[in-house]
Amino acid sequence: MKIGIYVDASNISLSGGYAMRYDILKEFCLGDTPPTRLTTYLAYDKERAKEDPIYRNRQQNYFSILRNFGYKIVIKNIRRFVGDDGEEYTRANADLDMAIDVVTQAKNLDKVIILTGDGDFKRVIRAIQDMGVRVEVMGFKNVARDLVHEADSFTSGFVVPNLIPMDDQESEYWGQIGSRVRGVCYEIQFKHTFGFFRYMDLDYNYQPAFFHFSELPNGYPPKHEGIYEFDLDTNEKGVLAKNIKFIF
Repeated sequence: MKIGIYVDASNISLSGGYAMRYDILKEFCLGDTPPTRLTTYLAYDKERAKEDPIYRNRQQNYFSILRNFGYKIVIKNIRRFVGDDGEEYTRANADLDMAIDVVTQAKNLDKVIILTGDGDFKRVIRAIQDMGVRVEVMGFKNVARDLVHEADSFTSGFVVPNLIPMDDQESEYWGQIGSRVRGVCYEIQFKHTFGFFRYMDLDYNYQPAFFHFSELPNGYPPKHEGIYEFDLDTNEKGVLAKNIKFIF
């Protein structure tokens, strides 16, 4: 299968995916399948780089790491402009470049995975699907509902094991009893004050975890399709979610 991955890095970074690990993304999306296209679209402040060697070196090292993972980097230089209010603003929009690349390259692919929350890509998804290509979307916060509904499938990047590293937890512990994971709420029994989360194990298979409303943060009623972070515990009935934190 020929697979292409396209990352709208600025959108992802501003929507909860700032610490995303590109090596984990590659492993999750591809498994043992060799990649056909791996492209990420990154903003770069050329003016700042001239004056700030720390920023320049940090960005160049980051670019080198991504290239070593096998990603092609498309750099969009940040532009500055003054708005009607007299304030200076910056912009580095890679949407058009990414849309053109995805549409023109999709004819040689079997599956396209797009990382963005930008609803403007809805038309892009539809155009690719019309070619007979499967389109999957991954995002974090602020993902346009139209984008989710248009895609063949949607995955929250928060629930992919170690894609966003868990503080003070080694990656190999994800999914073990006693570890901390993130999952999505897929069933709520308001009458009986319990529900179920779905989380991924390290083999990227979804597993259920029971939760009681008493484990939820005070003032937060359970939210269907909400994303939560929690500890895994167990009893004679199965896996339990404890110390629950609402993500969004």
